[in-house]
Amino acid sequence: MSLAVVLLDQGTKQLVVNLLEPERPVLILSSTALPSIDFLRSYNKGVSFSLLRFADNAQRWPLVALSLLACGLLGWWLRRVPPRQPILATGLALIIGGAFGNLLDRARLGSVIDFVHFSYKDWSFAIFNVADTAITLGAITTVVSLMLEAA
Repeated sequence: MSLAVVLLDQGTKQLVVNLLEPERPVLILSSTALPSIDFLRSYNKGVSFSLLRFADNAQRWPLVALSLLACGLLGWWLRRVPPRQPILATGLALIIGGAFGNLLDRARLGSVIDFVHFSYKDWSFAIFNVADTAITLGAITTVVSLMLEAA
């Protein structure tokens, strides 16, 4: 599953790079009652919500190293998950795939390609990508699995 996430993430990012101009949104869904969705090619040098984003690129290699460490530790955990815990295994695999997808961008480009943007009227949510979605869903799945296991 991790490999599928990496391939989907990298494939969508390649499409975005080939089809979208930077900082020029392409409206996907617009409604006065619902949030709007657009595709907006953006480069994030930091981590989630652009935290740790420095102009001099000093965070690039430490973040690559941290991502590698996280993937290694989560992979170690995943290999030890018993077959009777498929929800936990799925959550960990999603996190690993997402982290590795963003790691590839950061190592190659110095930043992560983001492109999905939600907004509602004057409120704007962070711009994200498939890898970020996998990490978020994986974290939720992992926590739910651990809570169910503890019950």
